[in-house]
Amino acid sequence: MNELAFMAVGIYGHELPKQHGAPIRLVLPWKYGYKSIKSIINIEFSDRQPATFWNTRIPQEYDFNANVNPNIPHPRWSQASEKMLGTGDRYATQMYNGYASYVADLY
Repeated sequence: MNELAFMAVGIYGHELPKQHGAPIRLVLPWKYGYKSIKSIINIEFSDRQPATFWNTRIPQEYDFNANVNPNIPHPRWSQASEKMLGTGDRYATQMYNGYASYVADLY
């Protein structure tokens, strides 16, 4: 549960199409541009972190903190900075993609 997380059933004023995860999709703003669930078929509550497809297949690249903690380097590239689309300018990556005050306690 997090105040920034929400379930989407539409996009741009229309029903959510299949390519965007229809009929319902979980949206986590601090994980934009990263591997996440695309469509929900069932919900199961657990008292522990379950394995996911990607962190099971390639755990050294896709652990739970991947793409949210710039201090943990990816095995093939640094996460310490990011390049802005359009300008190519580089900026220091913010902890939890700038949402640290909202989501740090989740990690």
